[in-house]
Amino acid sequence: MTEARYACLNLPLPSFPRADDPAWDKAAPAELLEVESGRRPFLHTEFRLLRDDEAQAFFLRFLAEDDEINSTYRLHDETLYTQDVFELFLADRGGLNHYKEIEVSPYDLTFTGTIDYTEDGRRVLNMDWGIPGFETKTRFDRAVHQTASVWKLPYAAFAGAPQPRSAWRFNVFRVDHSVRGQELQAWQPTGARNFHVPDRFGWLDFPA
Repeated sequence: MTEARYACLNLPLPSFPRADDPAWDKAAPAELLEVESGRRPFLHTEFRLLRDDEAQAFFLRFLAEDDEINSTYRLHDETLYTQDVFELFLADRGGLNHYKEIEVSPYDLTFTGTIDYTEDGRRVLNMDWGIPGFETKTRFDRAVHQTASVWKLPYAAFAGAPQPRSAWRFNVFRVDHSVRGQELQAWQPTGARNFHVPDRFGWLDFPA
């Protein structure tokens, strides 16, 4: 299977761009699919990702078709992934046995942790990692049935700043709950109802 690639362009951006900022038009839209089958999901979700090397930060935007919000958490670093949530997995150290897990709920609660795999293949979640300067703004617009979520992720939280002409591995996900049940979406489908399949991660390219 051909591994997908996403070009994360370097652009001068506002300190925190709005969801409707024209700068997002310069980023390629990427659509999420049903995580197991790779088919188009019931609800459409796209993300766009940019970087600003001068500001030393990534900027990520989700636009998600939505008909209701199912989220009862009110504290950061609760198990947000059991309810409605957007997620980013980012392997910033050059391998797939360690990656960052970053989540944002519809109410702008955040979850940050690292995933490590032991020699015998066990997955271990560590909650001792955070993102200083992490900013988010998430809003459900009932009139247009859409949730928009914008994130600012400072480079200082990662192993280093992305270098031009290099690449990291990553995947992007959404969990949605409704009367239809639980829908799991992924940029790169994993072939299972499980997001933690790093071999299926795509590539995040950093053009010069």
